[in-house]
Amino acid sequence: MSRGTSVEALDLLPIGPLAGETLETVAARLSRHVDVSCHPLPPSPELPLPRLSGRDQLDAGALLATLEGLSRPDGRLLVGLTAADIAVPVFTFVFGLARTGGRATIVSLARVDPSFYGLHPDPALRDRRAVAEILHELGHLCGLEHCADRTCLMSFAGTIEKADARGERFCGTCGRLVPPWLLGPTPLPELV
Repeated sequence: MSRGTSVEALDLLPIGPLAGETLETVAARLSRHVDVSCHPLPPSPELPLPRLSGRDQLDAGALLATLEGLSRPDGRLLVGLTAADIAVPVFTFVFGLARTGGRATIVSLARVDPSFYGLHPDPALRDRRAVAEILHELGHLCGLEHCADRTCLMSFAGTIEKADARGERFCGTCGRLVPPWLLGPTPLPELV
């Protein structure tokens, strides 16, 4: 997908079971950061859940390929959201995965959840981190690579601490490269 490609909506698809209203909550939070509508989709029971051989993790690459193969209307990007831990063979885990210029991404809630690290559950923190990861992966869909600026949303984060440190905003350089819809809703003019 190029910077000029028109995006009208983000569709969030649950991959496996998600607790309670997680999908709706993440979609609502995400909609405050993008200038397109965000739609939770119903689960797709026939969606395969491939596992990495010898690991208790879903295969993020295979899942992404499946999502990319699903028929999608023009102007809609697909965000797969799973509670399962995901990885690719060369990494012990990934928070999410997208192909530069693609039309779909997969994001895991497992390692953005404080309870994964033995801490008390904090759904608000989990959801905030999940949205930041979705925005990072959407940046890849829009053609961005990893950024050297450690405070940029597009910097590589191999730990949750680094993911938290990069924040929820694109640096000035990356911000100039993403389409306007990914920079957030246009503020309403102030009434005088």
